[in-house]
Amino acid sequence: MNPTMSNEPKERREFGSLRLRGRIWWLRYRIDGKEHWESSRSTSRRVALKLLQERAAEFRADVFTAPSSRRVGFADLERMILDHYKVEGLRSTRRVTSALAHLRETFGPMRAASITADLVTSYKAARLDEGASMSTANYELSVLRKALNLAIDANRLSTRPKISTPKVDNARAGFFEPDDFAAVLTYLRPPLRPVMRFAYLTGWRVPSEILRLTWDRVDFAAGVVSLEAKQTKGKKPRQFPFSALPELQSLLEEQRAATTTLERTLGAIIPYVFHHRGGKPIVSYDGAWRSACRLAATDGKTGAVAPIIRPRVLNRIAHDFRRTAVRNLVRAGVDESLAMKLTGHATREIFDRYNITNDADLRAGVAKLDEYLNPKSKRRGRPKGTTGGQSTLRIISGGGS
Repeated sequence: MNPTMSNEPKERREFGSLRLRGRIWWLRYRIDGKEHWESSRSTSRRVALKLLQERAAEFRADVFTAPSSRRVGFADLERMILDHYKVEGLRSTRRVTSALAHLRETFGPMRAASITADLVTSYKAARLDEGASMSTANYELSVLRKALNLAIDANRLSTRPKISTPKVDNARAGFFEPDDFAAVLTYLRPPLRPVMRFAYLTGWRVPSEILRLTWDRVDFAAGVVSLEAKQTKGKKPRQFPFSALPELQSLLEEQRAATTTLERTLGAIIPYVFHHRGGKPIVSYDGAWRSACRLAATDGKTGAVAPIIRPRVLNRIAHDFRRTAVRNLVRAGVDESLAMKLTGHATREIFDRYNITNDADLRAGVAKLDEYLNPKSKRRGRPKGTTGGQSTLRIISGGGS
């Protein structure tokens, strides 16, 4: 049956109209230039007219929700954001999946249009009560906000609640001095030693850039190791001319030789630069790393009463190599814009945050001021506690594959 127009009064048609489709009455109205059709799910014109009046009242009160939005559930939001990460080639899906699991406990049974600012605030308070950190709660809410924005972009939602995630100042300030790194390297498992040496020298990210590095990105003829844009967090290609850093060149040559030997033994090609003895890529290193740091802190002694002689290495993480590399490059006098390109820092703010200054750096700076103010001073050598230039680390070259 063709739709027929109702005979409702003119004032009722200012917002919309009723149409009969088969035996069911439908609402038809236009908002912001977009036409909406909504079923009244009733054969009664009276029921349909009442629903139309409710929609008009919602519109006037600025609380209107489009029919399509009423059908969007939390499961739809999950699918949208996971699809987005897959299409964009983003790598932090594990963290997003974890955040969605927490969000699902609260918002899972709800329609997306039912998520309000009050519910968001209550969720954050509950997560903090559970022991989650402020940055973790903010990240989870940023995932929810992104999912809602994707639904809006897809015309599945018309609006979303305001979700505030204020910046939390919890930036780490850790870095490695050469002797601390040498100690940790001593107790690290052989397959991980070249990985961490590479990280120390380049400042590249261990999980996403170093462990995934393949031999086709290492050009021995040109003396350059590179990453494609899709392989970096900032989505920009990067190069590191290792031939200008003999220790890094030796590391890669040793790793290439060990890999070739293992390939002959296994009778298979090993695509990854850093791998286990069986040629498989290294997936996890957290346990081995923490163990090495504990042993380095006690100089290899075990037991509950083992004296801690290097307390600063107990809480070191592999990401501290990025701060270390930045500081080493700046100390060496490398132009900061070039240093940012080498380490892959996209913004000056993050680069400056990683450029850690310690007491020895400050003393060295004051010593330079003294030399400027007192050019005829017979003072020789460096003040106690200064480090001056820092040579390239040359320790424990072997590491196996």
